[in-house]
Amino acid sequence: MDPVDSVRSGPWRVDCLVDGGMTFGTDVFANVAPARQAELLGAAGLSAAVTEFNAYLMRHDDGRIWLVDTGCGSICGPEGGQLPDRLASAGIAPGDISRVILTHLHADHCGGLLGSGAALFADAEILLHPDEVAHWRDTEAPGAQVLKTCADRLRLVGSDADLGADVRVWALPGHTPGHFGLRIGDDLVLAGDIVHSEALQLPDPENATQFDVDPAQALASRRAALAEIAERNLVWSGSHLIGAKFARLDRAGDGFAKLET
Repeated sequence: MDPVDSVRSGPWRVDCLVDGGMTFGTDVFANVAPARQAELLGAAGLSAAVTEFNAYLMRHDDGRIWLVDTGCGSICGPEGGQLPDRLASAGIAPGDISRVILTHLHADHCGGLLGSGAALFADAEILLHPDEVAHWRDTEAPGAQVLKTCADRLRLVGSDADLGADVRVWALPGHTPGHFGLRIGDDLVLAGDIVHSEALQLPDPENATQFDVDPAQALASRRAALAEIAERNLVWSGSHLIGAKFARLDRAGDGFAKLET
């Protein structure tokens, strides 16, 4: 199994656990001409827009254990579903996790809560934004199944909510209505799905995926988040980063460049 990227912020150790990955077709970035995609990918040493599904294991010095997102479960087929093995390799059983924080309800973030119709991480409270509930409830999406399966354990948290232990919600709407990241301590942020392909979107944040519910709002969130990370020299991670999972950013023309910590 691949080595795990980890970082500390105050009393928290945060491990990035890769649930799986896939390759995006050129149609996913429909507003970017295929030739421009090839140019940007080539500059990054890539031939295609590869991505990974990242989840985060948060371990506090006092023993509490939280999980940020749950990967695909069985929804993505063989391209996902590796999170349980990753947790086991870290010595973590599902029952050890007291809190699951969902950045949003796309399948590659919440699918790991579903298994044969039964809830996994059954002892954990499930945190998510109320705008996600309003958007996905009564749909046929996996997120709606999560809302039903975990209804008795849901805790809704608003923008900038204080989650305790120096962790706060970081509202980043647009990708989905209630999409958010986390601020952990003074210098670490988890930025969710503001970036799906760092090769395509860091050099030019205007490049967007077809997955954004509100593209204009998603772009505004992406630009603001990346600018803050660069200007404050924060350590960050995103749910679809490849390579180094925790990094810093520098300005590069109209875009940004990833700097390994």
